[in-house]
Formats: sequence, structure tokens, C-alpha cells
Amino acid sequence: MSRISKEDEVIDRLKKAILEAEFDAAPDITREALDNGIPADLIQEKAICQGIAELEENLYGDSKVWLHPILFMGMEAARRSLEVLKPVSKSDKPLGTVVLGTPQGDVHDMGGKMVAIALTAAGFRVVYLGRDVPPSFFVHKARETGAKIIAISCYQTTGFSRIKKILDLLGAAKMRDSIKVMVGGTVVTERFADEFGLIYARTASGAVKQAKKCIGAN
Repeated sequence: MSRISKEDEVIDRLKKAILEAEFDAAPDITREALDNGIPADLIQEKAICQGIAELEENLYGDSKVWLHPILFMGMEAARRSLEVLKPVSKSDKPLGTVVLGTPQGDVHDMGGKMVAIALTAAGFRVVYLGRDVPPSFFVHKARETGAKIIAISCYQTTGFSRIKKILDLLGAAKMRDSIKVMVGGTVVTERFADEFGLIYARTASGAVKQAKKCIGAN
């Protein structure tokens, strides 16, 4: 078997492990890919990123996203693969930095964690703040890390006032024009995002596409 065909075969198996939620097999296949000399960035792009995108497309198509157990397990497969790749990935040369979290008063974090996985696989440095995060902390971390994107994952309508507060704080700090704010989550709509000049992402892979647009990456 030629090197090219072996590369394709291993990449396809890893992507299939993500699509079929085989989270125990995913890290072993990832190690096999590395042992065959496949670069970490290629594994992330061709297997993990494409696997996540296809998984979401298969589950949702154009319909509204809802939390599906296959999605949880497929994302876990992706996360375990990334853990194997971490020591050899180009983490010192990320595409950009994203500060990501769920705003204060909201304790739901599953969706945000999946977005973090997808962004990491795409080559971004993700500063994950977790859930129930005060608005000021989003702004503080963006300033501290030099992030150009703040991503807010929101699952309760009470989070809308927190999003507005984050925007007010960015404005007061004269950072509103230099930082893109991306929103998503169960209760967030594209209409809401448009009203406040925000970037809307319906899925984790959608967040990757939007983040790349923000930094001018293909």
C-alpha cells in the first residue's frame, strides 16, 4: 500500500470514528496516523474538523440544533484525538485567539465545550472560561490574551442582558471595534445577533467558519 493511500485510509478511519461516536477507538487511530508520518495539522483538518462538520450536517441539516447523544460522543472522540495530537500540534502558531464562555446566570456548558473542541481542531487557541462567567471577565480575558474574538454560548434568555453588558464594557474600554463578538446557543437567533451587530453561529463547525472569516483565513 502506498504512503498516500495509507494516509487516506487512516484519515478516513479516524473521521469515521468521529461520525460513529467511537470515542475509545479514536485516540488509537490518531496515534496510528502519527506513526505513519501524517502531520498533526492534516489530521486535525481532514479527519477531526471535517468529521465534526459532517456529524453536525448528518444530525441537523438545516434544522435547529438540539443536543443529541451521538453528537456528545462524536465530540468526545474528537476531544480524545486532540489530546493525542496536543504534544505535536502547532499550538505555538495558532490562527488566532478566541475567548469563549457561557455568561453569568447560565450553568449550561455542553455546547460551549463542543465549540471549543471544534475551534481547537481548526487551529485556534481557545481560552475557555466555562459557565456562569461575569461579563467583565470576558473583556478582561480578551484584553489579557490579545484575543480578536469573544464567543458567547447562551442557553437561557437571561443571558441576553449579559451579552449586552459585555458589549457595553467593550465599548467603554474602546475595544468594540477591534474585537468581534460571536454568539450561539439554544435561545440565540440570527435576528438577535443582527440586531446588535454580532456574528451568529448555529453549530460548532459554523463557529469555525465564522471565526476564520473574522481573521481573514480561508
